[in-house]
Amino acid sequence: MRTAGKRHQGGLALCGLALFLPWLTGSGVAPADAADWSTCKYFSQLPDDCAGAEQRKYDNLRNYRYEEIDLFARDALKKVLYVSVYNTTGQNDPDESRDSAPKSLTDKLDPRQIARQYQAIAVATSPPRYWTVDWLADRVGAVRNFDGLDAAWMGNGLAPATRISAKPAPAAYRSTLVSRTAVEGFKKGSAVYLLDDPKGRTWVMISYTTKDDPEMTIDQLGALGDVLKPPQGWKFRTAALSKELILEPKGGFAALTQDDKGDVYGLTGPGQSNFVP
Repeated sequence: MRTAGKRHQGGLALCGLALFLPWLTGSGVAPADAADWSTCKYFSQLPDDCAGAEQRKYDNLRNYRYEEIDLFARDALKKVLYVSVYNTTGQNDPDESRDSAPKSLTDKLDPRQIARQYQAIAVATSPPRYWTVDWLADRVGAVRNFDGLDAAWMGNGLAPATRISAKPAPAAYRSTLVSRTAVEGFKKGSAVYLLDDPKGRTWVMISYTTKDDPEMTIDQLGALGDVLKPPQGWKFRTAALSKELILEPKGGFAALTQDDKGDVYGLTGPGQSNFVP
């Protein structure tokens, strides 16, 4: 079987969330397919890790480091491409360092080797990311080992062929649909980092990455407006929440975007969150 690997090309599949972002980058898949996206049962050579998944909540996630690994396969019965998403949150951290993706382990990840191990047609790994949400609840399944790095199953979903393309479409400032059962929250008083788009919609940052700026910290996110280069009509801003913000997609899918540094944002508003910050 032909296998392919992409190092640090996991993209939006973080956000997710990831601990649990059962994400699938859904560009090219219509919202009407959302019911199919939420079905975790697929038939392929990949492990059936949706079986036995249980609801779990994770608190104190803000600035917690994680990485995501996506395994791609074709369902032999449904004749569709799908992705199984694994996330390191809650793993690889015996000393409670708040780092579930230690550099000593993530540097060893070999997507081609992982593809051979799990008989995937392709594997994509995200850059290490840091949560900006305070808590998250979702289904969590079996834990698998990837070149020494443990990661838990966080969901299955349909995937467009572009996800395994040698030249995937740029993700920055593009709206992408994501299969999602996770509920994420920001506590009252938390600082949030926002993008307002030309259509009047507001997006809230779910996670940030240091892949382009190794010195970036969560305390510096408020100054992103000075370094981002968004298209005309997009604007970055910050806010302090006057009440808890909860992201809870009602239709089985969420809209996500990225900025030009690779940070991931979720859409707020009707059907996506309890209010718009």
